[in-house]
Amino acid sequence: MKKASTTVLGVDIGGTFTDFVLIEEGRISVHKRLTTPSDPSIALLAGVDFLGLDVQADVVHGSTIATNALLERRGA
Repeated sequence: MKKASTTVLGVDIGGTFTDFVLIEEGRISVHKRLTTPSDPSIALLAGVDFLGLDVQADVVHGSTIATNALLERRGA
């Protein structure tokens, strides 16, 4: 049985900002970066680097990019 991680990273990639919540050994850290629409992974990796996450973590990801594109009738 897999041992539960004591480190959890929550990421929400929005149209304007990418938000991070890191829970590590009961401590909570938050961070916000501008989203990079051409490549959302750039903001994601920069935020992970800023938070100093260098251990294995459970990651929870959310994104409104596709929903917003549909609602605003943008994109391919």
